[in-house]
Amino acid sequence: MNELSSYQIQLNRPLKTNEIMKVHHTVNQHRCDLYFHQNQLIADAGHLPKMLSFFLFMNIDDPFVLIIDGRCVEDVYEEITAFLDDTIVNSVCRRKYSSSMVMDETSIPV
Repeated sequence: MNELSSYQIQLNRPLKTNEIMKVHHTVNQHRCDLYFHQNQLIADAGHLPKMLSFFLFMNIDDPFVLIIDGRCVEDVYEEITAFLDDTIVNSVCRRKYSSSMVMDETSIPV
């Protein structure tokens, strides 16, 4: 059963390349879709060059939105936040949808 969740995350420093690679690996391992969004920037974590560009151009002073779509949304979120624990200042769940909620809605705010 697919789920869709979004989180607002504030970092205290830019991510290191090995941390970005771990996020990319986690997404591929769990076969989910994960997106980063901040202002005019958006990146699909399944595409490493786009994700690297996102973290190169993002404003570290502003929070970004992390959107996860897949079967084990909470597991993916927990795994990513566990290895970024010293980097994340604040993380708040914005929205959570089950597959039935997604199918019932015509428009879904994330």
